[in-house]
Amino acid sequence: MVEPHSTSKGIPIAQNLPRRPPKRREKRPLHPLDPLIRISSVEDHFGIGICLADFLDEEITRVPRLLILLSTFGLVQNAKGVRLPQSIGNDSKLPTIDIFITYCGEGLDILTDTVKAACHQDYPPSLFRVIILDDSSSRDVSSAITELQPVVRPSLHYATRNVKHHTHSKAANLNFGLRFIDTLPNGRATYLAVLDVDMIPSARWLRTVLAHLLHNPSAGLACPFQRLYNIAPNDPLGITPEFNLFEITTVLQDFGDSSVCSGSGFLIRRPALDAINGFPEESLQEDVLTTMALSAKGFRTVYVEGELQWGLAPNTVPDWIRQRQRWTAGFLSISSYVFSKQGRDLPLRARVSGASFGFFEGTTSGIWTIALFLVPLLVATGRPLLPLSSGGARPSRLLFRLAVLDFAAQSVVQALFCSLVDWRCDMLASPAQVWLAPYRFLIALRFYCFPKLLGHEVPAFTPTGISAALGKAEREARKWRRSCKKIVLWDCGAWVFLVVLGCCLLGGVRMVECMLSPWFFPGSMVAGRDVLEKVLVRMGWPPLFSFCLLSAKSAWTPISYTLDPPALVEREQLLDRTDEAMIAHPKKKVKERHMERKSQVFWLALAVYHVLFGMISESIS
Repeated sequence: MVEPHSTSKGIPIAQNLPRRPPKRREKRPLHPLDPLIRISSVEDHFGIGICLADFLDEEITRVPRLLILLSTFGLVQNAKGVRLPQSIGNDSKLPTIDIFITYCGEGLDILTDTVKAACHQDYPPSLFRVIILDDSSSRDVSSAITELQPVVRPSLHYATRNVKHHTHSKAANLNFGLRFIDTLPNGRATYLAVLDVDMIPSARWLRTVLAHLLHNPSAGLACPFQRLYNIAPNDPLGITPEFNLFEITTVLQDFGDSSVCSGSGFLIRRPALDAINGFPEESLQEDVLTTMALSAKGFRTVYVEGELQWGLAPNTVPDWIRQRQRWTAGFLSISSYVFSKQGRDLPLRARVSGASFGFFEGTTSGIWTIALFLVPLLVATGRPLLPLSSGGARPSRLLFRLAVLDFAAQSVVQALFCSLVDWRCDMLASPAQVWLAPYRFLIALRFYCFPKLLGHEVPAFTPTGISAALGKAEREARKWRRSCKKIVLWDCGAWVFLVVLGCCLLGGVRMVECMLSPWFFPGSMVAGRDVLEKVLVRMGWPPLFSFCLLSAKSAWTPISYTLDPPALVEREQLLDRTDEAMIAHPKKKVKERHMERKSQVFWLALAVYHVLFGMISESIS
């Protein structure tokens, strides 16, 4: 490897750099309450306790929610604080970099596009190498890399462990790559970069991410966010808002010096990586575990803002379910690791933070699963679900005022969060993915309670009963315009959401019956007041109505997808190849689709509903 040299260009940083406070603590491990920031945005006013638990206890919980509102306001305002310098001095030296691209049979065309983009960086070719780590041990991949080696500028290498790893142990593959580069001429580089095989980097990727490490001497790892270019028009599965929620969390965590590596596109200092003895192999979430291990050694992880890498999202219902279940399995395995013998070296705060990942993932998925089925079922019975006032005749005015106040507080919190990503996220994005909760809860049950009953050991790359073959079968069905109802409704178990929709519909019918009953009684004014009281103690109670409406909307997601699946678009139709080297980059209109602002019409409808019933409640109380 050639020694680093000086450059007159300096290292330009992206125009949209992460905003940071003027003063940052140099060493801060993951905060135990960092996952709570995200959970607080999920457990919002549509919460189940309003209609099921004792209301005295429920209203007491509104006090910390209001405190969350006040603290979030200050957090977001500070997160929009001071920017980093726009460039680094002209006398800076460019270091050497090794780029790992992990592969496990995702597709030769996908690999080729990523390799070409990684080789054509705005960086001196003599100062970086690209190494393909093939866990599929494919001869076709080896031959393709051999053909590319004479035509690309930097040094390109191929390596394999010579064993087909069906579990795709990414961390083990990366550690194999670390041993491999020690055998190359000139040995290891100063920095290591890692790309997922489906992530196409921009030409300024290396320079932009590297600048953040050079600017932060205490930072051991810098990671950009992952953008997606294959989202279907109108995004029927709601994948984009879910990733935007992760971006919101990332921005907030970065402000608190507790960023988490997202697994692709990151750069890490080799001394920092050597300090933790390579990539941890104890969890599917090796990126999060790497962040925790670096934190234990005093190295920070920083977030890099900008459109630096574009990748593929799951484009079928089975694939999206598998992705979310794999994340759940990874978080659960982290919670188990931090209290194992290997995790005892981590600081207490890092261990508590790691345990909270699995705890909140398991508990929230369980609560949402129970609520998703139980609340619509209770509403369908038509029985009163709201405690009446002490007189027993009318609902308490205080309860309604607190419910409206809670809605307003949570709306402000969500608005502040959405402002961090330029309103690319729906304010109701968290409840929109409630339909995935049962699948996530299944993994939690298998992990904690029934590992042998619900599957073999936990976890592996496919941590669910939903086979990867189902995603392929759905793609084939959509390609030939065949129905995928059996795959989604039966094989994936989405038929249960028909029950949820039926119960919500029945509850709505019961509420309409109460509202129309004055027309069948004399003295409609008096009867009307009584009817409004009946509506308010049933599904008409705004928090309960909001939860049922959002549950129905979420349950409708896989059903509507089944009835009218989006047309299957070939990946090549989403890419531009304009230069002579045929480097693939997502088309402009595809990028705009991912970056467009989301409509807040549904939230506005709920706000109008709260205001309307607020006025009615004040008039009848």
